[in-house]
Amino acid sequence: MKPPSHILVVTPTLGTSPYLDRTIASVAAQAVPVRHVLAAPAAQLSRLKMRYPHTVVVPDAGRAGGIYGALNAAFEQAPESWSWFTYINDDDALLPGFSSVVRRHLSRRAPEPVTYGNVELIDEQGRRTGTITVERSPAWIPALLQRGISPLMQQGMLVRRDCVLRLDGFDLRYRLCADLDFWLRAYAAGERFRHYGTAVAQFRLRAGQLSSNTALTIREQDEIVARHLPNPVPAWRRRAAVWRYRLFNLPRYLGRFRSRGFRTSYQILEQSP
Repeated sequence: MKPPSHILVVTPTLGTSPYLDRTIASVAAQAVPVRHVLAAPAAQLSRLKMRYPHTVVVPDAGRAGGIYGALNAAFEQAPESWSWFTYINDDDALLPGFSSVVRRHLSRRAPEPVTYGNVELIDEQGRRTGTITVERSPAWIPALLQRGISPLMQQGMLVRRDCVLRLDGFDLRYRLCADLDFWLRAYAAGERFRHYGTAVAQFRLRAGQLSSNTALTIREQDEIVARHLPNPVPAWRRRAAVWRYRLFNLPRYLGRFRSRGFRTSYQILEQSP
């Protein structure tokens, strides 16, 4: 009998995150079949295997490989019986809505190869502080990216196995934005995307996180967009995309203002927690 297919969930980790228990528990609590793979330094493998026996623990690609090298290492070593992929950092969490979206998406006659949902912001204590702005219509993604707006988050993003194989892993030239490069390569290649208005994951703002280096984030983002979207979207469509994005995300902007004052997403990352 062919083994049942699973959702492959990968967590790159150094094994020292104080939030790792919470991250692993959030994956184990999903109401769909998951195979959770931890990609960690060789020195941490034995300890992590003993502490989390229900996960698969594999060696990462070393310090030089970083997060994205660890993800590539997990692809090479993960058990074969998976049909969809997502990854979650060792200080973030999947929500019950992730399983809800998986069930809804896989019940479609022809589910799109890439799907994404809403992502909540939480602080170091796990308190919810808002919801990240998102573009719910994938058709507007190029126009927003060319205006410097990255309109979705990778937390809880689901990518079909055949699409993952075509993308051939994460591009290690990018230290912070290889996830953007990953899904934008899929978009530019014509893979279909679908958004669900359900909270699927949480992104934790904490002191010292890599994403607080917003100058590098912006440089990498600009390079990735120029590489994969070389043809300029008409100016009128770019302006329309921004106004549409702001209108549909107005409740989220208001929630951000109430919790953190008038600050942009980049300013929140720079000043976290």
